[in-house]
Amino acid sequence: MKAALLSLLLAASPAFAEDTFEAKAQNAIRVARTDDLVWAMTASCDKGNDIHQRQCRLVRDRKAKTLIGPTLWIEGDSDALEIGKWSGAKKSVSVALSACVRCSGVDVDGRAVYVMGAGAPKWENNKLRATALYDNARPFPDEAAAMSWSKSVANAKFQLLVKVAPDASKRRFAVSGKDGMQLEILAWRVVKPCDGSIVLSSVPSGQVEPDKKACTTTGGIVIPADASADALTQSMVSDAMKPVVAAARSCFQKFRMSGKAKIEISILADGSVEKFEQKGDFDGSPTAKCIDDAMAKVTFPKTRKPKTKIGFPITLN
Repeated sequence: MKAALLSLLLAASPAFAEDTFEAKAQNAIRVARTDDLVWAMTASCDKGNDIHQRQCRLVRDRKAKTLIGPTLWIEGDSDALEIGKWSGAKKSVSVALSACVRCSGVDVDGRAVYVMGAGAPKWENNKLRATALYDNARPFPDEAAAMSWSKSVANAKFQLLVKVAPDASKRRFAVSGKDGMQLEILAWRVVKPCDGSIVLSSVPSGQVEPDKKACTTTGGIVIPADASADALTQSMVSDAMKPVVAAARSCFQKFRMSGKAKIEISILADGSVEKFEQKGDFDGSPTAKCIDDAMAKVTFPKTRKPKTKIGFPITLN
């Protein structure tokens, strides 16, 4: 009897273990830039001469082959989590999470591709509206407690485990004339980076490693004590981006690929690049890689502004 009971418990253990975010993510591929995933699945590679198009297709198809099938670990839109206003009557705030992966669109070959989880897409107020993953009220004893919590999740991270359907017709959609791509969501969680605690999750999830740089009263951004400027100036940006421009021009001399790119950059107060996204004519080309490699080494002057977002253009001809 004891042996049978032990066998039953052992048989049940793996099923329980698999029902956690960590177990589902164990063999997942981390995709640092979701835009790269979207490009690999949707790029037409029809710009430039025959050589450029052939190179583009080779890179695209190679990336797609590695991304279709396995579980992928990606980050969704930061504004997918929506916190409502305090309701004195209900003593709560509304908390909603949408299946937005890139509801503002990803630039691919000059057109926007909108990305979300499975569900019926809607186009409202010039923006994609994705299916709700969570929609409920969170109670608090008073408004001060509600506002304190709301500020603490202002920089929360939306993490998803997804799969890409092998059949392109099953992952593509069109809504109001807009191109879109859907991903199968296996699990998701919303994490507070400051203390690593879990705000919401579709399956049980343990606390993640805290990021102490995210622990401040300025929306999770550390303001350096030795910051010498209130904000970045145009000359500061130009100086910091000189190595990137030089790398792009060097690649132009080598590959002779003309075009325009815009690099959207999010810069933290300590001058580090939180994230960047390259859009434009060079997607999937060696020139794009030159620019991305140079961007990975860029730092900006420290400022007292928690976060700065800029768009930096590069033209090669």
